[in-house]
Amino acid sequence: MECFDEDRKALTPLPSTRFDPIRWESGKAGKYGRIGIDPNRYLAGGEWHGRRLPAAVRRDSVRIADPKSGEVVAEYPRQYGRTAGTLQDPALVMPMLAARPGSWRETPIRPDFPEDVREWLDQAGRQRLRDSLRAIAQAAEAAGFDNAMLAASDSIGLRPDARPADTDLVSLALRHRDGDWDEASDQGPDLTGHDRFITGTGPEGKEETR
Repeated sequence: MECFDEDRKALTPLPSTRFDPIRWESGKAGKYGRIGIDPNRYLAGGEWHGRRLPAAVRRDSVRIADPKSGEVVAEYPRQYGRTAGTLQDPALVMPMLAARPGSWRETPIRPDFPEDVREWLDQAGRQRLRDSLRAIAQAAEAAGFDNAMLAASDSIGLRPDARPADTDLVSLALRHRDGDWDEASDQGPDLTGHDRFITGTGPEGKEETR
């Protein structure tokens, strides 16, 4: 192996970071917050309409960023070739759907709703539909779309005659996100420890010795 000592010394060390080629694109978001990259359209969100947004195009992803802060506003798997429709994150569609509840039956994210939530919204009156979509949009913004759907399903299951808007969906969605949800949680928090501290009694009302 000594014959290769000089060759090994001449080798260039590997870089400290992995090779990550990026192609930067810039696109103006249309009326509904979509930008075109290659042959496809990606949704950044309705609040970005009319603004030019940078996008980092990698071999496996497209990441759209806020032009001022650089914060990522949407990220999608990169699509090669032309795809039908717009690539979109349901959480980014929810604010637009909440603002236009009349489009509920035609929204492209309708299949993303669980069956029980979808059926409940189909039967809701105009005002109830508007309020519920707004509540779901707020929960999706706070905790993500999937957790908002779990919260809406919980709300309907616990109080079928009410509406998601009547429940604090944001709180429920955050509990799902953080893994704090318990099927028995509608009974309220366990205050046994609090009672023991204040009154000096155990869970069955007997006085504890200290």
